[in-house]
Amino acid sequence: MTVYLTLSFLWTIYMALETYVFGRPQSRPYFVGFLIVHTLLAPLSFVLSATGGVLRERVETAYRVAWASKRRFARTGRKKLIG
Repeated sequence: MTVYLTLSFLWTIYMALETYVFGRPQSRPYFVGFLIVHTLLAPLSFVLSATGGVLRERVETAYRVAWASKRRFARTGRKKLIG
């Protein structure tokens, strides 16, 4: 139970940042309802966000950037130190 509460608390904090910092003021839900829903439905909320939400978009973007960086590094080779 402690693990669930810890993970749901962290997920709720993440979703609150996404909603209340980056969201438009008109689209923000009522804060108490937001906390109740995201605390109780944290696993479902996580799955929905990971499969089609902002979290999926961020993971895919990070993966593409890392892949491009890896390819660029492989193309240029190792840097040689002078001296």
